[in-house]
Amino acid sequence: MLTLDKLKMYRRFDGDIDGFARSRVDNRSGITDEDWRVIDELRQALFVVRSGQAAPEFAASVEQRLFSVAADDATRQALRELVT
Repeated sequence: MLTLDKLKMYRRFDGDIDGFARSRVDNRSGITDEDWRVIDELRQALFVVRSGQAAPEFAASVEQRLFSVAADDATRQALRELVT
């Protein structure tokens, strides 16, 4: 489950998982490689939706995925803000 703390860690490293892996940062957020991958995938999908190039079915599936992986509305909104 993605949380605001995990997204903050993702943003702290600007989405650079290698930089995160090489750092000695205290990972109190609990973000995992799998969480990182999900955020990357959602970020790309949300970009396609925001650009207006997504089919309605794809846009609906992205929204459905957001609801299944994000802990709450604030986390969903923070994910959407990654593409602004």
